[in-house]
Amino acid sequence: MHSAPTSPGRRALAVILAIVGVLAIIAGILYVSGAANSLHVMVGSVHKGHHLVRAAVSFVAGVALLAGAWFVARAGSNSR
Repeated sequence: MHSAPTSPGRRALAVILAIVGVLAIIAGILYVSGAANSLHVMVGSVHKGHHLVRAAVSFVAGVALLAGAWFVARAGSNSR
């Protein structure tokens, strides 16, 4: 079975999704560790008590984006 190489557009989309996914997971780690208190660029103003919710959303978004990147890369490699 012959498989065509992935198109540059699909590869770029997969890379962008993977990078944003990793950044979202890093943001979740920062929220859990408490380091987000000192990063006002990331949170704007500090809201006490919402860090666990933001961490959970960051982790879920990161995993979803990484899954999307895997799906795009896999679908591109299986297409003709």
